[in-house]
Amino acid sequence: MLSSCKKEEPLSSKKEILSFLFEASKNSSLDQNVVGVVNGTDITVDVPFGSTLSNLTPTIETSPHATVSPASGVATDFTSPVVYTVTAEDGSTKQFTVVVTVDPAPYIGTWNGGPIDFGIGLLHVKLTVTANGEMTMELQELLTQTTSNQSIKGTFNPNGLAGEDLLLNQTHRWIGNNWSEEAKERTVCYCFTNPPKMRFYYALDYPKTEWWFQIDLIKE
Repeated sequence: MLSSCKKEEPLSSKKEILSFLFEASKNSSLDQNVVGVVNGTDITVDVPFGSTLSNLTPTIETSPHATVSPASGVATDFTSPVVYTVTAEDGSTKQFTVVVTVDPAPYIGTWNGGPIDFGIGLLHVKLTVTANGEMTMELQELLTQTTSNQSIKGTFNPNGLAGEDLLLNQTHRWIGNNWSEEAKERTVCYCFTNPPKMRFYYALDYPKTEWWFQIDLIKE
């Protein structure tokens, strides 16, 4: 008499995260897919400036037969590191830490452009902007190399996005040879249609009635 038996395959112990990404179709604050970097049990993802970290939906690929918690496709708050637990088919587990950071604002730095005629003579434009939304706009007269009294300092919302009309709260204006306190509301806007150039718009009021000038600036 002959007999046979089927040998059972051992349960898989594989428990890796193979890929981690944010798909634009599942995340309204993204206009393109963003792929994370998996390095051992550490996963880092850099998302564009303006992205909302508190409600991002990841797409996660794991080892075959493994599961992950929180699950792929679940909206999650990434304002702080998030730990994902992968469970293999045999029940063993492995933890991965995901850190998501937002790229710095593209306007940060010192920008130069001109000369341009604003109706008050040819002027060179120097714009300095910080990550905190502090802006210094220095207009220098081309012939005399002196600073125009239209030069200002102010602050704006540092989370303001490209293409939006932003309120600039002017705090100082160049009067004589000094920065003097002067409070005004202005409008600014920036765009990046032709990197590395930044197109900068400036209006004398807020909300704006019309742009006083627009100019292409190049980063130092």
